[in-house]
Amino acid sequence: MTAVNVRAHSGVRPVDPQRDMSAIVDLIALGFENELDPQGQKMLAQMRQAAQRRALSPLGLGTDMEPTGFVWAEADRIVGNLSLRYALPSRTRGQMIGNVVVHPEYRGMGIGRAMVKAAIIAAQQQGARWIGLEVREDNPVACGLYTHMGFEAVGRQLHLIRPVGTSWPNGMEMALIWQASRPKDRLRWMQLADAVYSRRQKWVLEIRPNEYNYGGLERKLDLWFSGEHEEAWLYGETEAQLALHVKTDKRSQYHVWDILTHPQTGEAGAQAVVAQALRATRRFAPWPVIALVADQAPLAQALYNVGFKLHRSLTQMVLEL
Repeated sequence: MTAVNVRAHSGVRPVDPQRDMSAIVDLIALGFENELDPQGQKMLAQMRQAAQRRALSPLGLGTDMEPTGFVWAEADRIVGNLSLRYALPSRTRGQMIGNVVVHPEYRGMGIGRAMVKAAIIAAQQQGARWIGLEVREDNPVACGLYTHMGFEAVGRQLHLIRPVGTSWPNGMEMALIWQASRPKDRLRWMQLADAVYSRRQKWVLEIRPNEYNYGGLERKLDLWFSGEHEEAWLYGETEAQLALHVKTDKRSQYHVWDILTHPQTGEAGAQAVVAQALRATRRFAPWPVIALVADQAPLAQALYNVGFKLHRSLTQMVLEL
């Protein structure tokens, strides 16, 4: 374990959900709350609710929101956190690091390095073949740490936001024949994803066929009960050239666009898919729109043209074990 310059009775240890969950949520909020998009804010609120439920239940109730991974404890105080979980799909035999945060008073002391080292050792012991993470491109300290520890950049994705209240533009109808996406079309989505992202980048983004299982009565019922609405389309004959998924969270009041454009479609394809997304979304109020898209200049420009702003650039990194 990497030595760090901290007081006695401190160190890295596995997360104990029963006693650590509330402190972890507070630490994540301190580290990330100001940079979260509406979807991230919703997830943080869900984590707070899960922490409150656990505090009220001494026996604890299993939940997907329970933290796993490692913390750094200074005596009885949690000042560092790193989440570690199995990646999906499980056949890739990978694990994912996330929510790496150190309290501002304790940064620069090697705590982040120690937690990452503990995660690597744990993944190796559990038979993982790789470990992945995402890091903000404008965080040189974190990028340098991961690179020094052997992680390799495998791709880049743009996180864009269209601010709340930005009016919907008019006059962008494109004469393309779109097909409504059905559950059986998930393999067409995957073929298009293969053309957009590298193999190892897809590991980190956890791209898998079930992610594109749009349509079907069961899914529609799940969305209705959760206060969400979605539509998904494909364009292309035998192989999809453009793909679009638009989801609206009517309770939290935001939209999410998931867009795939084959690199060969260029500027025309980017403009067409953005026009289709606007057509589907403008029936709702101008709530914020979130788009995480491949680092493709024509697509980014088409989104900028309709009011999106760059929120952050994310680099996907992998360490093969």
